[in-house]
Amino acid sequence: MIVQSVTFVVKKEGKEHFENKTRKDVASMLEREACLSSECWYAETKDTCEFMLVSKWQTKKDFQEWLKRPEHLQQHREAHKDKSAKPSFVLEKSQSSYTVLP
Repeated sequence: MIVQSVTFVVKKEGKEHFENKTRKDVASMLEREACLSSECWYAETKDTCEFMLVSKWQTKKDFQEWLKRPEHLQQHREAHKDKSAKPSFVLEKSQSSYTVLP
């Protein structure tokens, strides 16, 4: 089993957008049989909001397959299409993968 975490530090004005995004991502992960659990953790400071998606998967490949789903790839294409037209809310993004010890 593996644990995946993806953390987004976003501008305050991106809070509502990322609340919606992370709720959809958690629900999408939980629809997968290989996803054992998924939740979003949230913290707020004076200037930023932090969203951490934490999920457990049977294998790393299962998580990678979830990432490669067509709707996710399309979201990234649209977000990167014209960065000058739509400024990003994301200040920082990090991802970690952990293997659970038996």
